[in-house]
Amino acid sequence: MDGTAMLTSMALFALLAGLCSIIFNRLKLPPLIGYLVAGIVVANVFHVNETGEIVISMLSDMGLVLLMFCIGLEINLKKIRKQGMFAIEVAVIQLPLMVLGGFIAGNFLGFNMIQCLTLGAIISGSSTAVVMAVLKSQNKLDREHIETLVLITIMEDIGQVIILSIITPVLAGSSMNPTDLVVMVVSIVVFMVASMHIGFRFIPRLINWVSDNVTEEILMILSVGMAFGLALLSTYAGLSMAIGAFLMGMIMSACRKSKEINESIDPMKNLFMAMFFISVGMEISVNTLVDNIGMIVAIYLVFAILKSSTVFLGYWVGNQDGRTGFLSAVGLVAMGEFAFIIAKEALDFGVVNESFYTSVIGAALLSMIMLPFLTRYSDRIWDKSVEKCPDWLNRRILKVNAARDSLYMNIYATSKKSRKAIRKSMTRAYINVLVLAILEIAFYIVVPKLGRFLSDAFGGDVFLWYLGLLVVNFVVLLIPATYIVKNVKFLDEIVIAGAQRISRLDGREDEFGHLYQKFLDMNTSFMAMIIVFVIILLVPNPLPLSAHLLILVLAAIVVYVIYRYLDRKGKEKKNLPE
Repeated sequence: MDGTAMLTSMALFALLAGLCSIIFNRLKLPPLIGYLVAGIVVANVFHVNETGEIVISMLSDMGLVLLMFCIGLEINLKKIRKQGMFAIEVAVIQLPLMVLGGFIAGNFLGFNMIQCLTLGAIISGSSTAVVMAVLKSQNKLDREHIETLVLITIMEDIGQVIILSIITPVLAGSSMNPTDLVVMVVSIVVFMVASMHIGFRFIPRLINWVSDNVTEEILMILSVGMAFGLALLSTYAGLSMAIGAFLMGMIMSACRKSKEINESIDPMKNLFMAMFFISVGMEISVNTLVDNIGMIVAIYLVFAILKSSTVFLGYWVGNQDGRTGFLSAVGLVAMGEFAFIIAKEALDFGVVNESFYTSVIGAALLSMIMLPFLTRYSDRIWDKSVEKCPDWLNRRILKVNAARDSLYMNIYATSKKSRKAIRKSMTRAYINVLVLAILEIAFYIVVPKLGRFLSDAFGGDVFLWYLGLLVVNFVVLLIPATYIVKNVKFLDEIVIAGAQRISRLDGREDEFGHLYQKFLDMNTSFMAMIIVFVIILLVPNPLPLSAHLLILVLAAIVVYVIYRYLDRKGKEKKNLPE
């Protein structure tokens, strides 16, 4: 490579990025927007030659590795363990809903299955840097609430790393045969488990020893080398280099001098991170941006509505007041750095076209530009909404909030041991809900292709194969559904115990227990069957409407027979002499 050409490219990229960032800084917008605009200008005005493209590609890879490494370094696992429980609760509520909402919205926007999944992954996170910069400048929330939002964005980063790890085989699998895809998935799982296990066991000790015996300069060089090393290994395992760099950063966050390492790398990270976002912007054509303005606005609206509503739901479930929940939810309506990373991965794998990519990047830019305006007027929007809310709707909202407060009061009335058991049971129920959703999505994807394959390979009517696969679907879903019902019953039993304790203290008759007693008395397997029947009937499958009606009638008969049998057995048991 010609040294002069490289210097020319580097000077052009750095100066243009700096100039654009200064302009956007005057508009009180984050420098990240300046980097992206610089990339768009470079691609559409200067028409970079092959050497320039090689230079920016190499520098952007370095920027991606350093960016992900520093994001990992900022994760304080001890702080999350002590103070981040609420942030974890908000993240685990809103992340799956964001992915699901993006998947559904993608279907309505005309994307294929893999593109819908990619869209859900892209819109699931928020930008820590943009959110921090905007909220600190406006003083709408106090320091405690801003720190909570930062913890939420960190949990979103971790969640998006997991999502990126999961969808990498899906993206690559669009051009792979099934055997190679299985090998890739297994190698990814082995790589991640081994990296985490070995890394947390040995690397913090090594870095602590090095930090005690050498200068900070050598420590920084060693740390960067290890980040690039694990990034390289992750590419051999079939993952993005971003995953390996993030894992190394998270492992090193357990070291004593992780903060000093982060500070020493920060200037270098800022330079190369600018190159990464310039490379993202260089993929965008102005003509394509103009042609897809409608799609850009549509994706932004999907993101803004889903993000604000799911975060607000997380705050509501966490027993926070509505105003704080709304201001916090609006404060997170800016797509995160992972939106660009996942979009670029999808573009590199060839599963999205230039139009999709441009629309997503345009929507991310729009979200960052709109965030200062949304947060500036968020308190007024909330106050006006409360003021103009119709009386009938306000009464219903107050009633729902009262039911939530009563539930938390009943939980707090239980013992410390019971509260710990409630938390564990809720975690298990949540995991089983996710398992159930993943299994049903997998069946939704597999059944049409597998039914035709089995019919061609073994003969027989494809309709019968579809019917047989739905039976298998029912049996498999019954397992997590049963666990969900068991956990819900366990939670209700503990909550009822708390309600009875409050009733005794208040000297009034317990009404709460009678309300749920019939639910607790119902057979667990019977309830799980009802849940699975409803899911199978609601989720689209290749069977015609007549088959669905037949299944519905048969399901109703089976459920009725089982219910009558269990009801008779229950009465016989009650009539037995004690």
